[in-house]
Amino acid sequence: MNWKFWKKESQNEPLAANGPKLAKPKELPEPVGRKMVTVMKLDPDLVWSLKYVSRPLGDRRNASEFRIFNPESAHIKGITVKNWTSLDDLPDLILYSGSYDKSSNSIDIH
Repeated sequence: MNWKFWKKESQNEPLAANGPKLAKPKELPEPVGRKMVTVMKLDPDLVWSLKYVSRPLGDRRNASEFRIFNPESAHIKGITVKNWTSLDDLPDLILYSGSYDKSSNSIDIH
């Protein structure tokens, strides 16, 4: 019996090497979605159904880089996207990528 419930056992989930824990998939930030609809002229229904995963961008606190994907496409292919690294070997699922700085509200999507 293992009574040391206060100690977390390691899981077989990849973590960022010597870095912070990577975020789970989330809804698009409102400024990113707005730019995709207004500037890129994409369908609003499609844009707001997409999800994104992000990781910190260097040492800047409010900046991150992101990958946008369609969760329905991932589900059809039987893939579970857990974080940024889940899409490393699946470039066909990544629809858009870019960076977002909350402090300056700058968005770069490519």
